[in-house]
Amino acid sequence: MNSNDLISGLVNGRISLVKSLRINRRLFFKRLFFGPRPGWKHISSLVIWTLGLCVMKCIVGPICRFVLFCILLGGKGPEDEDYWRIKRKRTVSIVRFFFPDIMRGDAPAADKQGLIVGFNHPTLHEVFGLIAWSLAQYIDRRNNFPTNLPWYESICSCSPLMEKIGIYITPLITQSSYDKLVVIHEGDERMIGFISKIRDLLLNHYFNIAIEFEKKGDNTFSAPSATRQFTIFPKTANFEDDEGAMKLLPAMSGLMLRIARANRDRKPNVIFLPVTIIPPRFRIKWVRGLKPFRKFIMVIGRGFSMDEARALGRGMDYAFLKRLAENAPEELWYPKPAA
Repeated sequence: MNSNDLISGLVNGRISLVKSLRINRRLFFKRLFFGPRPGWKHISSLVIWTLGLCVMKCIVGPICRFVLFCILLGGKGPEDEDYWRIKRKRTVSIVRFFFPDIMRGDAPAADKQGLIVGFNHPTLHEVFGLIAWSLAQYIDRRNNFPTNLPWYESICSCSPLMEKIGIYITPLITQSSYDKLVVIHEGDERMIGFISKIRDLLLNHYFNIAIEFEKKGDNTFSAPSATRQFTIFPKTANFEDDEGAMKLLPAMSGLMLRIARANRDRKPNVIFLPVTIIPPRFRIKWVRGLKPFRKFIMVIGRGFSMDEARALGRGMDYAFLKRLAENAPEELWYPKPAA
């Protein structure tokens, strides 16, 4: 099965990867009673993964579908480009009502130059703010958002309508989810191999969409940390030592290299744009979900041209996170050591 068939099966409800990745109960109970018994890390990963699935299915998914219902409310007209432009404007109004974020800085001009927008990802809130910003600033562009697999499956049935509004979601198994799944399925090498294969298949699909969007002058979004976390850098050492760049996930450098390889006969017309997310001061470290009616600050930073990105190579990830940190308060730079 190729990635297009897989995505089609997910959208049509014929396939559920989340169900396919469920724990082998027989193996789990065998270990529980006959050893080696599951450790605390195994149990905690299973509990966190299960709770995350429940939140996506029972809270985040219904909220997304409700917002989409509000956008499409008001009867149908002839579904031409003008009709969907009106719906995009309504999307901006509705999203900004629930997520009244403040944008600072100047966005690149709305010409044919595509954008790779990278942002720090402390909550789920900023995704909606970025949707509103992009649709308002670039109303005729498509927007490619990577989405963690459980979230994707909770809303993918709506993706054909979302695409007409300009919002494309592509599923990924993030590094955080992958680590949890590997721990949960410890001892089941067949399942771990399946998880790795699906992760690579979905990642290649995301890269292929990004390449297509760059050629058309559309926008692709990426969270370089590849998970939700309070700080921009995952470790203090990554921030303080240039050599820490090689320990960072190759998110921005991966996009740059794949786009460059796919365009050997032309110079990609793209900007790698950092957008720093500054949440309001509340206990965000412990609650990382949706924050309706909160005003986040989103600061547009200094972008990288394709030539600059190529010159940086693997160091692009470090340089990009540094640009995000330029516009963030110090508490968002890196994890502080325990007192």
